[in-house]
Amino acid sequence: MMGRRLAHAAALIAFCASLAGGAVAAQTAKTFIDYFQPTPITCSPLSSNTWGVSGVLPRDTCNGIESAAVPPAYYYWDGKIIRAADGTYHLFASSWPGSSGFNPGWLSSDAVHATGSAVLGPYQRLGYVYDNGPDGNDRHHGHNVSAVALLDGSYAVIASEVVPFSVFTSPSLNGPWTLCPNPSGELIQKNGVNAGSDGHLDSNVSMVARADGKFEIVQRHGLIAVASTICGPYVMQTPTNTYPSNQQPSIASIYPNRSKHSSADPYAPSTVESTYSLAEDPVIWYSGGQYHVLYDYPDDRVGYHLTSVDGVHNWTDGGYAYDPRDAAKLFGYVGNSTVNKWYKIERPGVLVENGHVTHVTFAVADVDKNNQIPAGSNHGSKIVVIPFDGVTFDADTGAGTGGAGGAAGTSGGPGAAGSHGSAGGAAGQSGGAGAGGHASGGGALATGGAAGGSAMGTGGGGAASGGASGGTGGPMATGGTTAAGGSSSGEGGGPGSSGSGGAGNVSGGAGDSSSGCSCATAGAGRSTASGWLLVLLAGFLVRGRRREGKLDSRAAIRTRLSRRLRLERGSAGPGPA
Repeated sequence: MMGRRLAHAAALIAFCASLAGGAVAAQTAKTFIDYFQPTPITCSPLSSNTWGVSGVLPRDTCNGIESAAVPPAYYYWDGKIIRAADGTYHLFASSWPGSSGFNPGWLSSDAVHATGSAVLGPYQRLGYVYDNGPDGNDRHHGHNVSAVALLDGSYAVIASEVVPFSVFTSPSLNGPWTLCPNPSGELIQKNGVNAGSDGHLDSNVSMVARADGKFEIVQRHGLIAVASTICGPYVMQTPTNTYPSNQQPSIASIYPNRSKHSSADPYAPSTVESTYSLAEDPVIWYSGGQYHVLYDYPDDRVGYHLTSVDGVHNWTDGGYAYDPRDAAKLFGYVGNSTVNKWYKIERPGVLVENGHVTHVTFAVADVDKNNQIPAGSNHGSKIVVIPFDGVTFDADTGAGTGGAGGAAGTSGGPGAAGSHGSAGGAAGQSGGAGAGGHASGGGALATGGAAGGSAMGTGGGGAASGGASGGTGGPMATGGTTAAGGSSSGEGGGPGSSGSGGAGNVSGGAGDSSSGCSCATAGAGRSTASGWLLVLLAGFLVRGRRREGKLDSRAAIRTRLSRRLRLERGSAGPGPA
């Protein structure tokens, strides 16, 4: 009799697991573009009294920075925002006169500085960033302009492309800026790394101040270099990755060898092209316990997202990041049905505050920037600022934002719950070694921040795991070795110190610790259906075990179940946006 009941219980566990598997599949379908949010309107009403094709009208000309005149007095490109201690937002960009046209006018671009009292804008152009640049004929000259907040409270501005890769430092975002010495003319050293045929290593450079005190850059074609000091030299590295064999790069690039481009947008093209001659515009940053890079293919206009825990090894493909054809996900407004359909979006930048990306910037143009923006025309470019839900993004994908694992417990008691459960420990398993054991954070099967071990666990069961190595969910106890009996108030699934996962649904398991079932969809807590499945399963086993005289009284069982349900309902957090 008991054997049949265990078989039926196994079937219920399999059904529950299938629900959890579906939740995982739904969650992993989310990519970078799904975390953009509608943009509040800064200057209302939206304006059509400016340059641009009908697809970008009307728009908020106060968002970011632009010259709204027709024709525009200036073109703006690149764009990096940093918030000062006094709350002022500083925007660093490249700009050149509209009278020169976009192309080849950009070759004469200068580094400019603007400030705003609000992150979305408007930004007031103050002037040039520096007047001591490397170009003796134009000391303001620079393109691919970006800025970095350093760990010691100072700042750096970098420029490249039309000038040698140049690094400027200052204790203040207002300058003055000191140019790092570059006596050899090469701040980037090949170090014997296979850089392919690219002779312009200092193009499209992006920089991050690493958590270990060093500085890392990534250039146009995904080549990376690390320096011990901000002024270099930057020594090129040979990265490793997790890409399949048919996507292994032929040079020391962090970019997968994408033979065809694709995106979640069905209208995006699938063009066979050279990864390393056409990929560009990387931006690198650190959040959620790992390094991130966005980069794009300007001809296909599709961007992608990559991650690495240490910034050098095991780069993982995060997939589709942005595409102007998905304009509704990128350029919609709060409380307004207007969607601006920019033709070109390049040069992504991120604003990181309190450890998470809060806004993403793009350089945008209403038509093809290469040959359709002549001087004196009704076309132009600007920098846009878009809100981004970096808290949820890092909870869903982060590798090191969770709490530490609970101590070894006497039972599978409930773990602490947070706001999102997308990257908790795996169901009945550890959250993995190193930094979460998985590019997504916790164990590979977690769909909710795990609660403690089984409500019916018998105690013992070993140490709690899950958050111990930095997964973002609350930790999970391994559960008891049997499915019923024992105390439900032990310490097994002790709360994570900073776990951000919502209460998951760990059932304890009929056999060993790996059979706990987690049926919550990402961060939503226990659904009514899955919760009652667990109750049904527990009751199913209880009846069989009682007949064998191996359980406490029915009243005691009801008390424990009631306590368990109250705990889970009280700790379940909201699902991700």
